[in-house]
Amino acid sequence: MEELSRPDAGYSSETIMAEVSWSATDGPRHSSLVLRMAPPAIGTFAAYDLVPQWQAQTAASAVGVPVADPVLETDGAWLGAPFIVMPRVEGHIVGALAHRDRWLGGLDTDRRARVFDAFLAALATIHRADPRAAPAVPRRDNAAELDFWEEYLSWSTHGRPVPALAGALAWCRAHRPIDEPDPVLLWGDVRLENAVFDDDGEPVAVLDWDMTSVGAAEHDLAWLTSLDFTMHELFGTRTDGFPDRDRTVARFEELGGRPIRDLDWYETLAMVRSTAVMTRISVLRRDTGQPLMLPIEDNPILDLLTARLT
Repeated sequence: MEELSRPDAGYSSETIMAEVSWSATDGPRHSSLVLRMAPPAIGTFAAYDLVPQWQAQTAASAVGVPVADPVLETDGAWLGAPFIVMPRVEGHIVGALAHRDRWLGGLDTDRRARVFDAFLAALATIHRADPRAAPAVPRRDNAAELDFWEEYLSWSTHGRPVPALAGALAWCRAHRPIDEPDPVLLWGDVRLENAVFDDDGEPVAVLDWDMTSVGAAEHDLAWLTSLDFTMHELFGTRTDGFPDRDRTVARFEELGGRPIRDLDWYETLAMVRSTAVMTRISVLRRDTGQPLMLPIEDNPILDLLTARLT
């Protein structure tokens, strides 16, 4: 072991970067590794289980999704807790604000469009994985999804859910679609920044499966389109070359081979879910005396969410 480092601490997991060298019969070897473990204290979610993440990636890899070849170690004797270890995948990672990302900004419009299309194709491929190959991944129909997030709103805020979020979730429950599509394996946290791209703009690793589940594919698509909507409303711009919502949906329908249904509802629920997670992070920072990145009650995203309900 040559070097260990920890990036800025996350709230959903702990990440350790390791540089490892060893001697082999054919000469010295070296590898850059990434280890992921549960956070040292209760973080973004009440429970943190590496088995579903590992199974989801294994199932996705079987249908051609590029993953980081994770290996699960459940024996806590090594590091005091179970962990996933994987080789560090080199490439480009888009920043949280895609329209300000230096790598994307250095590409021409057509190449940026190809990056987004390749990302969308990877998402559609995930949904072709066999959920039975990942039996530990939570199965939730929409009713169970609503129950999960209702419990989360209370747990994540020490029993004091944000009224605007509770009201929006109640709206989602009252307007739940009658029919649901067949469940598929879901990535969960569908963001460009959770993928590694090569120089040609092709994904070489799909990362961060903390929120994986089995449910309607619309959940994944809505996570992506609702985040794009939020960024556009907050910053007044969109990455040049990326498709708008209608073209994104049309392309995803083409890739998935079926029409997308009730996306407005799934987007509203996605905004509840993503804002609830951001609120949880703000609560954790408040509880530890750190400055908040976003206010808890006056979060501007709450205004966007409330406006969707009228």
